[in-house]
Amino acid sequence: MRCAHRYLILLSFLLTACATTPTAPSVVGTWGGTSASLVLQPGGGRVMYLCGAGTIDAGWHVAPDGTLTATGEHYFGGGPMPVGGWTPHPATYVGHIDGDRMTLTVTVTDTNTTLGPFELVRNGPAVHEICV
Repeated sequence: MRCAHRYLILLSFLLTACATTPTAPSVVGTWGGTSASLVLQPGGGRVMYLCGAGTIDAGWHVAPDGTLTATGEHYFGGGPMPVGGWTPHPATYVGHIDGDRMTLTVTVTDTNTTLGPFELVRNGPAVHEICV
């Protein structure tokens, strides 16, 4: 009986040691695609579009299922730079990470405008804000 008790304690210990909780995928770094690119660091990030740009605040989060949520600002571009720069608009960023791929959607909250979804790959090509 004493041996069986030790066996159960050992088995319980092994099962506890082998149990893992899901961890969020790493998204820090550079992501690029044909229509947008993203550079994300712990302190925030920068998004570039063909006719605009955005910033991501430091409080971004990735859930264990790979869902990225963030807030920041969006700047609509196009034409000559206005005096004083582009007007910032509050934005939310939602992405889904699957390995080295990310689908990113941006919602400009004050105009209820949705941009994307953008398909990005880790270390993909940078997109530069080019508008005529």
